Amino acid sequence: MLRVLAAILVRPVVRNRRELVTYVASATTLAVVVALVIDIVNQLVFFVSWGDSLRSWAVTIFAAIVIAVPILYGIGRTHLSLHQAKAEVELMSLTDPLTGLANRRAILDRADAAAGTTLVLIIIDIDKFKSVNDTYGHRVGDAVLKTIGQRMAAELGGLGMIGRLGGEEFAVVSSDTPPELVIDRVKAFCTRIAGTPIVAHRIAVTVTVSAGAAIGDGRSFDALYAEADRALYAAKAAGRNRLCLSAGLQDAAVA
Repeated sequence: MLRVLAAILVRPVVRNRRELVTYVASATTLAVVVALVIDIVNQLVFFVSWGDSLRSWAVTIFAAIVIAVPILYGIGRTHLSLHQAKAEVELMSLTDPLTGLANRRAILDRADAAAGTTLVLIIIDIDKFKSVNDTYGHRVGDAVLKTIGQRMAAELGGLGMIGRLGGEEFAVVSSDTPPELVIDRVKAFCTRIAGTPIVAHRIAVTVTVSAGAAIGDGRSFDALYAEADRALYAAKAAGRNRLCLSAGLQDAAVA
């Protein structure tokens, strides 16, 4: 019993401000009850009068509250800060630092979580991105990557997870949206990218993107990625600036 009480007081679960307030209130109540029980026992053993006992119990309650609240708030605040720090580290481990999108690990986790469902994966690659870096420098290249990532998040975020796989390669992972809608939205996105120059450090850069789409039903992410990558390669071979479908999507007559 004492161990349980100690765990509640010293090792609370505090993940937000509401839980902090709840912890301080409940732990303070517990501390008051324990202190009051001890004082009641003491007064009954050394009983003088009911007046003295009531005054003693009132003082005990007041003292317990005054002492417990700041101590418990400090404990709770420390645990809240620790939880927030852990959450921030976890978020950083799942976030691409340049674009702010989900990184490859987060995409893999998303695919694993969707195991057994129909999953659409679209790989989007910036065409001839090396020439952007060679012509304008990596500073402009990074700005192009960041801008495309922001546009993907704004225009395609409702379809599912948007992430950066690495380099100039991005991904859309969707399990809750009809495949034909995902494909139509990505096609439209590719068209808008080609028609809207990206202004980076006062330089207007025009780029196009190619995309490969695949659909999987319970298959591993590696198998799905390989199929989407083959579709992306087909888009590149066909002249770039387009989206190509995997054999599975073509068989499903999704256009």
